[in-house]
Amino acid sequence: MTRVILSDKTKNIEDAAFKACKNLKICQIRKKTPPNLLKEALADSITAIFVPLGCSDTYRVKDNWGTFAFIEGEPLGITVQVGAMGSLASELVKKGIQPKEVNFLTVEGKLDEADFTLIRDYMPNLVSIDLTQCNATAIPDYTFTQKKYLLNIKLPHGLKTIGQRAFSGCTRLCGTLMLPASVTAIEYGAFMDCDNLRHVVATGNSITTLGDNLFGNNNDKLIYQKK
Repeated sequence: MTRVILSDKTKNIEDAAFKACKNLKICQIRKKTPPNLLKEALADSITAIFVPLGCSDTYRVKDNWGTFAFIEGEPLGITVQVGAMGSLASELVKKGIQPKEVNFLTVEGKLDEADFTLIRDYMPNLVSIDLTQCNATAIPDYTFTQKKYLLNIKLPHGLKTIGQRAFSGCTRLCGTLMLPASVTAIEYGAFMDCDNLRHVVATGNSITTLGDNLFGNNNDKLIYQKK
């Protein structure tokens, strides 16, 4: 199960209601006032909460809800095939979608710095992004900085460089991030303040450049996969 919709009649989300639902990406709640959330009912590291317009602040101050990513409106996921570098914006226009509306993004094809700038500046509500099938070899500096709803990312297969502070301040980025074997450089502060990120795993032996303060105060999160 990847998505659940709770009606405006929901009063309680009981103990461990969705505890074993490790693929539950979306919990959409129709109710304008937050239901009671009991222990271990939902995992804030896995599930984004979508609530009615104008209601996110009400949810944030309710007991047990404070650590979740709240996004107002309907969740939007899209897969985009980009045939020419720099054309991600035009491909979204063709589909009638504004960048700020996108929560779950899969990009296939060709990306350049202009496309990453679009992601950086105009996609504040990203929850998940899959770049495995794009041609990018570098994540530019600051691309995902302060994406406060971002829970997970899948990196391009041919990635070589992760730029300065590329993911800094992604406080909800969680779990284990697998680096492609092609990665050679991780620049200064790339994962600074990603407090919920458990590990970054280097799957190859090609890394020759490691910047300072990769994770801020804790550089033990970078581990090398044993062959």
